[in-house]
Amino acid sequence: MSTFCAAVGVFATCARTVDAVAQQIVVVERNVKLRRDPSANHPEIRRLVPPEELDLQESAKTNNYYHVVRGESHDTGWVWANNVRIDSTGQADTAMTGATLATTIDPAWQRPAPLTGTFNSPVRNLSCRAIGDPGDSATNRRKNRTDVTQSYHATTFNAVADLPYPATTSKDRSQWPPESIAVIQRVEGAAVQVVGYLVALKPQVGGSGETTNCHMTQSAEVDWHIALVERQGDGEATSIVVETTPRIRVRHSNWTVTRLKPWVDSSEPVRISGWLMFDPAHRNHLGRYRKTLWEVHPVTRIEVWHDGGWVDLDVLP
Repeated sequence: MSTFCAAVGVFATCARTVDAVAQQIVVVERNVKLRRDPSANHPEIRRLVPPEELDLQESAKTNNYYHVVRGESHDTGWVWANNVRIDSTGQADTAMTGATLATTIDPAWQRPAPLTGTFNSPVRNLSCRAIGDPGDSATNRRKNRTDVTQSYHATTFNAVADLPYPATTSKDRSQWPPESIAVIQRVEGAAVQVVGYLVALKPQVGGSGETTNCHMTQSAEVDWHIALVERQGDGEATSIVVETTPRIRVRHSNWTVTRLKPWVDSSEPVRISGWLMFDPAHRNHLGRYRKTLWEVHPVTRIEVWHDGGWVDLDVLP
């Protein structure tokens, strides 16, 4: 790669790309074969077992194989991506503008009251009030907030994922006992920022829609359900759900599924900023599609790890 880059006069840029990849480590999570090429057509070089670490040579997968080097023996080969994970969390966290990551959500952080209003569909002559259709009005108002802060509290993934919440099973917080409401109110509404990896991106266009968006179902009228995990390769069951809303997306023309999808099931992280919110409606999803009922909802800023640094999705080339 260096020879080619020098020939076209961009050696320095390419060298930085190589260095960024070289900093990434491939961690073996399940027994895997180190192969001579990205296929199962030839005998393996050797078998690798957890928790062996390898050096990543190319960030892109080929036939779902990663190109790696085994440091101890200097064997170069390919490993099946489903049996390993890319450990670039340290690299991503280092780039968080020097911020110290909070390991807990501090009740002393400001939690401004949500600001919202009526949403007018950009594609149909329909509107939706701040509390949506009849349902959990208090939760819907928080989902539909439109205020945006200029600063966020950078937290570890587990500061949100492990945040406690009451055991009440009612989907409507107006039915909760006061002590359950008090648990949520301690931290709900804080502005947070979390780094992770995307494993699912689901615009809620199916079925009869959600009460929060007055049962609208067009792509420009619905929330995006996005699953964010701590480490590349983690399953959706371990995720934090982060959601963009149509009320926020109308200000971000570059927030499209097409632009964000390359970071789904990618070795490159994303950085999500928005409002911490508790959603009691999806307890049946725990252990399958999420780890917690705490969400970042709505998302107010999306940044992706691109060419060795954070790039706002609004200005991504």
